[in-house]
Amino acid sequence: MVARISMPTEGTPTEGTPTEGTPNEGTPTQGTPNEGTPTQGQGEYQVRINIIGAGEAINVIESWALEDNYYGSMKPEKSVAGEVNQKARGYPYIQSSEGKTGTMVVKTAVPIEGPLNIVYLDGRSDSGLPHTRGRKGIALPVFLLWDPRPNTLNHEIVHLSQKQFKERWFAFYRQKWSFELATEVQFTSVPLKWRARRRINPDTLGSPYVVWKGRFIPLAVFVSDISPDLKKCKRGFWDLEMSQWTWEVPPGWVEMFGSGFNDEHPNEIAAHWIDGSAGVERRRFFHLNHI
Repeated sequence: MVARISMPTEGTPTEGTPTEGTPNEGTPTQGTPNEGTPTQGQGEYQVRINIIGAGEAINVIESWALEDNYYGSMKPEKSVAGEVNQKARGYPYIQSSEGKTGTMVVKTAVPIEGPLNIVYLDGRSDSGLPHTRGRKGIALPVFLLWDPRPNTLNHEIVHLSQKQFKERWFAFYRQKWSFELATEVQFTSVPLKWRARRRINPDTLGSPYVVWKGRFIPLAVFVSDISPDLKKCKRGFWDLEMSQWTWEVPPGWVEMFGSGFNDEHPNEIAAHWIDGSAGVERRRFFHLNHI
């Protein structure tokens, strides 16, 4: 999910679009890709992306639901955060009538298996936030069809790579960033008050709880549980050692990850670094440290 988590609103990063000349990551290239394998040296990949037309989009959305159970996971009996997340997504999850069938080949720095499918949604579905579905689906708000912006496509490709190659990514997070998947004992120690306000992120389904340096569990929570808004969330941390909640970043967090984003999960941190929105140096980090 592409969103800066802050108060009171979140910014929307920009979308990768076709360009002429030598392609950058997240932009179309010519030729037939050997999907999921390097193309020109270590760390360069390309993948075919199908843009799904409005007539076929409903079938693709239904197939995504069967694959990842995104909205099904928000039922109160499935998640303690289900009720507030349903309330935050009051508008139906539906395709836009503007989507046109197409295809392109995109170059990226992360391992990826295709072909991928893009569906353009009604701009009010999921509050207009770009996100991924299943292992090969990208959902974009229709306004990005009319007003494309650099980097968002690349950001979402990174999220699909994280889903397809989960073990490789978490090995990286563990070695480079000191993140581990939280155990059940660890994440259930977070008080229900905070777990019940957690924003469910379709880009971290299956592994929403992580621990940093064996001590801190970051969570993005709704500012209001009465009138929750996907664009009005704030990140906090549960301190396992002190058994307390804090809005303050832990010691060393800013030095490692910076302060420009308030990401609650290494999947989001990595996607922002790779799409370039966190700066040139952090983007270069992934050119030097391949997944």
